[in-house]
Amino acid sequence: MKKAPFSYESAVLELQNIVQQLQEGNVSMDELAERARHAAALIRLCRERLRELETEVDSLFPEG
Repeated sequence: MKKAPFSYESAVLELQNIVQQLQEGNVSMDELAERARHAAALIRLCRERLRELETEVDSLFPEG
């Protein structure tokens, strides 16, 4: 299994940080698109990691 650049937990923390910055208005209009792209990449990473874990757990408990 390949190693992700962010762990699930660090990706979620980074997403929370981005949301907080947006809510507080700490992001300029020039940075907004970049933050949105970064957030989208982190969301994809989290979804992928959750799918991998689901597959792994399902393989541990096969339906019989």
